Amino acid sequence: MDISGVSIIIPNYNGEQILKRSLAHVVEASEAYPGKCEIIVVDDASQDNSLQLIADRFADIRVVRHEIKRGFAEAVHSGVRASRHAIMIFLNTDVLPDRDFISPLVRWFDRQDTFSVSPLVLDRQRKPLRVSWNLSKMVRGEIRRENWNLPDALEKARREGPLKSLFASGGSIAIRKAMFEQLGGFLSIYKPFYYEDRDLGTRAWQEGWKTFFEPESRVIHDHVGTISRFYAAKKIKSIKRRNRMFYLWLYLSKRKLVFSHIPWILVRLILRLLRLDLVYPIALFKALCGLGEVIELRKANKRKPILKPLEDILKEVQY
Repeated sequence: MDISGVSIIIPNYNGEQILKRSLAHVVEASEAYPGKCEIIVVDDASQDNSLQLIADRFADIRVVRHEIKRGFAEAVHSGVRASRHAIMIFLNTDVLPDRDFISPLVRWFDRQDTFSVSPLVLDRQRKPLRVSWNLSKMVRGEIRRENWNLPDALEKARREGPLKSLFASGGSIAIRKAMFEQLGGFLSIYKPFYYEDRDLGTRAWQEGWKTFFEPESRVIHDHVGTISRFYAAKKIKSIKRRNRMFYLWLYLSKRKLVFSHIPWILVRLILRLLRLDLVYPIALFKALCGLGEVIELRKANKRKPILKPLEDILKEVQY
């Protein structure tokens, strides 16, 4: 195999307490990889001692620094601009990769249609997490993740070949730089977080580019990341639901929106109000405030020669 160079990009905000452990794992993996490998930490205006820790303990790691906090997507974009190699791996600061996790991901890029690859993501007890292999279906006008188990996934790969995935999680993803740049990276409509990676993977599928799940590459997600440490639970939930609406409004066909998604929005709104649950109504209001931008993005998408709606992509990516 032609050994390809890899740029590992790690966005960081006030990650001093977890960087020491995670960067040690990343450095070990980079040294085990037979090709060229660089590690880039993009510091998003941290106020702790993250930068000093890196300088003291990981002098070979390149640092890109934001003077003001710009968010996850912009941190990734800064890392992409600074990267030197054709294949990039994005890792969150709370992800601990196994020593040999890089090579199984990189080999997929021998295929010209590979956009991104997801490793097997494990919890602290090394049990598989569902986010490793993103399979979804439409239920009552909403998108729902499908469950799967690792033995069946391995058997399916043995019998049928590549395991297609709707998207690879932005917290642990190998991705082709040229394609990422051609798509324009993450969309700003999803700021400050959530659904950027799902959206990116969907746009790649619309271009005919594929995302695969590679169980031989393994990482542990320690779940001590930035979002839950710095945002209230209700705010996180509201942003996530708002962004889910943005995503569906962008990629569902008009027919699916009118006859399935919108009627069920009204049903859910009434039910939530009856329960005095204000998170959903707030999320809907915030989504409606961004409707103009959604419409402009849909118009831009229509200019493409082939526009595959989300429901058709989901049929292509099945268990």
